[in-house]
Amino acid sequence: MIDIRKEVEKRLSVLCGLELSGVNHATDMLTLSFGPLRQVTNFKGVAKSVGAWALHVQCAWRLEEAGHAMATEADLRGPDEKAHASARCLQGILLARGFSAVEAVTAHEAGGLDLLLSHGFLLTVVPDGVAGEEDWRFFVPGSNAEHFVIRGGKIDPGGI
Repeated sequence: MIDIRKEVEKRLSVLCGLELSGVNHATDMLTLSFGPLRQVTNFKGVAKSVGAWALHVQCAWRLEEAGHAMATEADLRGPDEKAHASARCLQGILLARGFSAVEAVTAHEAGGLDLLLSHGFLLTVVPDGVAGEEDWRFFVPGSNAEHFVIRGGKIDPGGI
């Protein structure tokens, strides 16, 4: 049996020391880029900048600074204008003081995690645990490499 905590920490440990290089959203999904940005062409032929690693979060999450909530998944829900404004606010919070680097990754039992970032930020991801629903995924953008996916609070053996 796979130890979810150990597997999450093993997979995401590559982030330690890397800078958070991008903060965006796709509808209500939080999308984070880590490491140096590079250009890739998406399936529509459009060039875009991506980091060495990406974390896409579709479950509950909370960004804290010194124990105070700065943002949650609710900030990306609602009309597009609200989501865009919230994403710009997150960019300002996380990137305005210079890039935040990942200092530590700690996994939780049901596939959740804490990313401790420099400048006193903590991102906590809490899977919803709904069977069949994707909670979050971690991958190398622009690559055909397998994605590491948490679905329903468990590791999805199928990846992508």
